[in-house]
Formats: sequence, C-alpha cells, structure tokens
Amino acid sequence: MIQISDITAAIAARVSKSFPGEKIYTDLAPRDFERPSNMVELAGIGMDPLSYGPGGVDFLFKYKISTFSKVDEVHASHLPVLDLRAMLVLGAFGSGFIQVKDRAPKVRSAEADTSFFDFALVTLTLALTLDRANFAEAELYELMQKLELKVRVKKENDNG
Repeated sequence: MIQISDITAAIAARVSKSFPGEKIYTDLAPRDFERPSNMVELAGIGMDPLSYGPGGVDFLFKYKISTFSKVDEVHASHLPVLDLRAMLVLGAFGSGFIQVKDRAPKVRSAEADTSFFDFALVTLTLALTLDRANFAEAELYELMQKLELKVRVKKENDNG
C-alpha cells in the first residue's frame, strides 16, 4: 500500500530534477531556509466517491509546492524568475502521472499562483485509484442469488 510519505517523496524527487542541487523541504521549512529552494507539503486529502462505480474509487491528494528564488535587501524577488520557476514545477508533472512504488497516480490538476512577491505556489492534485473492496465487502442480494438464464443457440449450416 502506498503511504502519503511515498507520494510526498516522489513529488520531491520530480521537483528536484527541475532544480538540481537545490534544497527540497517537505512539510515545513525552517525559519532561515535556503534560497533558492522548494517546499512540498500535503494540503488535503479527498475522495471522488462516484469515480468508478462499484469497482473503484479515486483518492485525491492535494499538494502545495512552493518555489523560492533569491530575494534582494527588501525581501523582493525578481518576478520573471518566479514565473519561470513556476513553469518548471508545472513542467515536472507534464507527463500526466507520477511513479510511486508500483503505482502511477494521475495528475488530476496543476496550477500556479504567481501573485506573491517572494515565492510562487503550484497546487498539484493527484488521483490514485483504489479497489472499492478495500473499504467495503461486496454484498450479495437475494435477487442476485437467483438468476435464470435461457440461451438459444442457432445452428449454422456448414454446406459451403
């Protein structure tokens, strides 16, 4: 079974490929963190209960990926650099999925907010499909136990 820490680690690894050598923080950044750097944190977990009918269900993992550039003496970043960093984070998930152990959660959505002055924020939502039987036993109703089926077989003439 995939744990949330596995998903977080896979996201951090994907982000680190876009920013080689930069520090990647997970969950919390220290008070005086390094810049440039990135932070990956889980923002929420949800479920799409009707996603696959009685067979499966999508669990949704919403992550915030903050990307930080260097700042000047008044703690302002160069905004075009933040825009570029946001594009690099988005591009890291352009394949539409991410490998996590033996599974590949799908990228349900990814969007960047570049309205901040010292970082850009990318919100990433991943969907992991799980078998609904993991959460509830299948029920067999009386109607399903009694099934009558009539089959008519049409014989074909083999005289070519």
